[in-house]
Amino acid sequence: MKYIIQLPIMLVLLIWVPAVSASQTASLEQIYGTVELRRNGQDFFKQARVGQNVVNGDILRTGADGKAILRLIDNSILSFASETEFMLGNELAGTEVNFIGTLFRGITRAILEKRKGSYIKTPTGAIGIRGTDITITHNGETGFYFLDEGAVEVVTSETTIPLEAGNMTASFAKRRALPPSPFTKSAGLAEARSALSALTSIEIPSSLKDNALLNEILARWIINYAHYLADSGRHEDAETALLIAEDLTERQAVQGEILLQIGGLYVYRLNDVHGALRAYRKILREYQGTPYFEKALFGAVRCFHLLKQREKAVEYTKWYKRKFPRGKYLHDLDALMK
Repeated sequence: MKYIIQLPIMLVLLIWVPAVSASQTASLEQIYGTVELRRNGQDFFKQARVGQNVVNGDILRTGADGKAILRLIDNSILSFASETEFMLGNELAGTEVNFIGTLFRGITRAILEKRKGSYIKTPTGAIGIRGTDITITHNGETGFYFLDEGAVEVVTSETTIPLEAGNMTASFAKRRALPPSPFTKSAGLAEARSALSALTSIEIPSSLKDNALLNEILARWIINYAHYLADSGRHEDAETALLIAEDLTERQAVQGEILLQIGGLYVYRLNDVHGALRAYRKILREYQGTPYFEKALFGAVRCFHLLKQREKAVEYTKWYKRKFPRGKYLHDLDALMK
């Protein structure tokens, strides 16, 4: 039986749960490193301890070296990686639909009992599930969802995307989620899934928790996925994938590659010359040390030519010839500027 994930504004995990008391509690089963708790109504965090009860409105926060396992009243388990912030909640207590809480940022693995109507919020949507094992990451405007058990539907204002066990999807703010992909058949996604398991496991030392490495794995995979989507004619999904990749990584070389692909997608697939020019000029401003600079400079000349801005095209052509006197686009530039 499938339930719904809505992604318009906040990501939410919908599982069907019987009504429980507004004073629902959970308990901290295991903690590692820095794990802090802020009580509902208080404005400060204190170091948490094993066995401590967590009640509605309390906020759990893990530090750079922290992990935690929270057991809910029905024996469902939430496992939190480092640098994660989560608020336990039950805002609809006494009704059929129950609110487990809000994942503000970070990574959580939710192993949930077959309950009726619960959900977990994030800043990008909602997940509906009947008894499941799902791992959610949220950072910036990007969310990833790896489903090990159960079946869900990811719903936005534009489309509904089913997600079944063994598959993952990703979302970006105010855009529809990407088409699902099986993480059991992709080396990159399998590596990401393995990294997520390490990040949310208390037993695995926190030295293996490298969130940046996970983001690089996901960014590299999603760049390749964007190629596939563009070649398949799914240009809007390809754009979403590239925006997600850009949001994931801060590495200059990777950012340059992503921007170059965004420029190419806009000018060659979406007929958005201005959008392409913005991407190329950002590379020219910020990523001069990357191998993508030369192609971005040529791309900018081509955009100015398409926009009939000849003076700019000439200016950037001269820039290219000064910078790359033996560049591989010299012949193309001469043909373009005739």
